[in-house]
Amino acid sequence: MTQKYILNTFVEVVFFSMLTIFPSEAQVKHDLTLPNNTNIKVEGNKITIEGGTQVGKNLFHSFQDFSLSKGDIAAFNSALDIGNIIVRVTGTSASNIDGIISANGTANLFFSNPNGISFGQNARLNIGGSFLATTANAFMFPNGSEFSATNPQAPPLLAINVPIGLRFGNNPGAIQVNGRGQGLTSPSAGSSPIIKNSSLTGLSVESGKSLTLVGGDITLQGANLTAEQGQIELGSVNSGTVTLNLVGQKWSLSYQGISSFKDIHLSEQTLVDASGDNGGTISIEGKTVSLDTGSAILIQNRNSPSGKISVQASELLKISGISPTDGRFYSILRTESLGSGTGGNIDIFTKDLVLQGGGNLGTRSYSTGRGGNLTVNASNSSQLLGFSDFSPFFTSSIVTGTIASGNAGDITFTTGKLIAQDGGLITSLTRGTGAGGNIFLKANSIELLNSSELIKSGQDFVNYVPSYLSAGTFNTGNSGSLTIDTVRLIVGEKATVNTSSTGSGSAGRLTIHADDIEVSGTISSAVTVAGLPTQRGLGSPSVVTGTPGELTIDTKRLDVKGGLVSVRNLGTGDGGTLQIKADSISLDSKGSIAASTSSGEGGDIVLNVHDLRLRHNSNITSTAGNNGNGGNITINADTVVALENSDITANAYEGRGGSIRISTKGFFLYPDSMVTASSQKGINGTVEINTPQIDFIKTSLPSLEINTPQVTQNCGAQSQESTTATLVNAGSGGIPQNPNDTIDNSFGWNNNSASLENKESEEATVSEPTQKLIAAQGLKNNGDGTVSFIATPSETTPYGSLSQAPCLPNQQSQEEAHQHSQEETDK
Repeated sequence: MTQKYILNTFVEVVFFSMLTIFPSEAQVKHDLTLPNNTNIKVEGNKITIEGGTQVGKNLFHSFQDFSLSKGDIAAFNSALDIGNIIVRVTGTSASNIDGIISANGTANLFFSNPNGISFGQNARLNIGGSFLATTANAFMFPNGSEFSATNPQAPPLLAINVPIGLRFGNNPGAIQVNGRGQGLTSPSAGSSPIIKNSSLTGLSVESGKSLTLVGGDITLQGANLTAEQGQIELGSVNSGTVTLNLVGQKWSLSYQGISSFKDIHLSEQTLVDASGDNGGTISIEGKTVSLDTGSAILIQNRNSPSGKISVQASELLKISGISPTDGRFYSILRTESLGSGTGGNIDIFTKDLVLQGGGNLGTRSYSTGRGGNLTVNASNSSQLLGFSDFSPFFTSSIVTGTIASGNAGDITFTTGKLIAQDGGLITSLTRGTGAGGNIFLKANSIELLNSSELIKSGQDFVNYVPSYLSAGTFNTGNSGSLTIDTVRLIVGEKATVNTSSTGSGSAGRLTIHADDIEVSGTISSAVTVAGLPTQRGLGSPSVVTGTPGELTIDTKRLDVKGGLVSVRNLGTGDGGTLQIKADSISLDSKGSIAASTSSGEGGDIVLNVHDLRLRHNSNITSTAGNNGNGGNITINADTVVALENSDITANAYEGRGGSIRISTKGFFLYPDSMVTASSQKGINGTVEINTPQIDFIKTSLPSLEINTPQVTQNCGAQSQESTTATLVNAGSGGIPQNPNDTIDNSFGWNNNSASLENKESEEATVSEPTQKLIAAQGLKNNGDGTVSFIATPSETTPYGSLSQAPCLPNQQSQEEAHQHSQEETDK
């Protein structure tokens, strides 16, 4: 192309611009850096771009400036066999594009301007292939050549191959996309998926193609990016090299050559959408990636498997806030299966994760397809904080769920420190016949908290949702399991860790491995009856028939202060099983370990612990209502201490009382504390305590702060050695029938060791010597920080002697005690 022809072309462009009734404000100017330069023709608001240098199936264009105003159309006209149109801007101005970029055929369009690129509200793409916009300095090719925007004077060695990489200088230009924020018309309503705007406008590519933005900071404000069944890539880099890989008709980017990243920000109901079958995918990589004010990253699929959403944020991923105008939309990152196809997985890799003000992360299944799995790796910390300003039920949450026959996806969550506060939650739910997902949570520490202000003002959380970790079912599908592996777990007041059922499906298994557990809220596997709003809204039945899962805790220290650790069934089924292995278990201030049922068989409790202490109205209980039998309690411990109106009970109402078996080296009981296995209207259960020593304490112990109860020497153990002493319920009057009653010294325990001795003498080769159980009268300081109980009084800690009571009460005494128990129960 001659210099004269270029000059004539420029004059022609100016002439047509001056004569146009509606002159274009576009600034599309070519430069003179190619062997065959670009030709520009302007007709009204249409700018036709031709010429350029063709090498193989690649067509290269070079511009001094490239900007489009509203209504402008930049049409790249090329031969139909062109596969890639590669464009660079070599001037010093950013590209402001508020018009339409089009290209005939199916060519991919690569566009580079290192100074920055801004797409306005009216910007559109009308191309047959994929689109890549970048602020890279140069496109890289396999033969080592580059098509550089910052060094255009160098003789270009143009290649016939597609670009394999993008080379960035320091602090590359930003990419901004603006829109009207109307990508979604209806948020998820629980039973229905998100509804997208059918007249969606914004940047979009043809089905199955890629839409890629790679540059410095990327800001999407009310933007709509769409690649149906295709791929959307957002990458924000500081410097280095990004590798381009062509996979089918989609581009895949690799950031191994990038040492540091910049930020990606989605706001004002921005929608990034790669919905459709056959593997739509979204990949996002940056330093800080944030979604706020009702923005969404979404993939919906129907009858074919979906691709996945992948977010890698080297510093922070933050999802927060609601739509500013109407408050209807909360910020989400989600995949949804609407048909038979498996939903897309979500993979999150970041240093810190923050969900705030109602932000949501998760997957859903609305039909027969399985929901996608969610994997989160937040190496430093994860925070789930509060709920939206619009509604307290829009909590900051991580959720997988199903409402139909498809199973919900699993959640695998790994982090350093997890804090969920004032409604922050992680859960997998089923509201249909499909199973809920399993949750695997691993962290150095986990804290579930609710602020005192909300606890005091929330009217027992009627108006908002407390923080929790949960796997649950509201219908016939079985709940998933919940497994927690952490060094420290804190379950604060009103907070919950549970697997649950409010339907006919079973609650899943709950397993906790932790060095240290503090509970002032609830840890449970439970079947409960949902309230009327939940029954109407979520389809839960009024009569629940599910079964609780097994609750297993393995810890060094379990401290339950005013909290509850339980398996329970408030429906028609049986209780579950609760197993705890610990170095120490401390129950204080009405702390409780419980297995209860409303009408079925009581649950079982198994505790394997070195040191078990109950204080200040705490209890271990396995009870059954109606005609259910009480459950079983098995305690294997070095020491068991029950103080200050604390009880161990396995009671029933109409059914048989349960069974309590305690095996311990030392058993210490306060006067108003007790061990019972009774039935109010049925047959009492049994209590068996296997111990070499029982101490019934009357006054406080300085080191342990212990008070213990009354016993007579007539009811003591008989062995001189560490033989088994069996304490058995002597009838309806022998053991208090109500957990709130104290042991009356007019009644006692029946020592069956004599009868057992007679029965076993025929089998025993040598009979063991016997010894009466003597009540401790004082303490002895051993001088090494420990104390011992002694049979003689001490001046520092005297023990009062007790009046002798019969081992077996008479019939009148039994009846009076039984009547007293019934009266207390009626109260």
